[in-house]
Amino acid sequence: MLKIDFTPRWKEELVAKTEQGTLVFELTMGKYHVYFPTEETWLKCTPEWAKDKWKDFFEACDKWCLHNTIPITVIERAFVYEEKTTNNSIERKRAGRK
Repeated sequence: MLKIDFTPRWKEELVAKTEQGTLVFELTMGKYHVYFPTEETWLKCTPEWAKDKWKDFFEACDKWCLHNTIPITVIERAFVYEEKTTNNSIERKRAGRK
């Protein structure tokens, strides 16, 4: 199984790091809630290395949410984007909500 480390971030984001790359999901603050993209949205918004990993990320995120007593909802309008660190800067490729 794919090893994924989750870390909440103050910008209402949940960062998911793997050896292959980093994806960022929507995490509302105040009262935590993770909004996870549908498989269709996932295919439109994720980089090639992650296209076939929806199930892995969802199962890992669902487990993380359960452990932290945070609700998770799969919705079409949830955002997900890849984050890359290059030359001491962060590049965000954001897609999703329209």
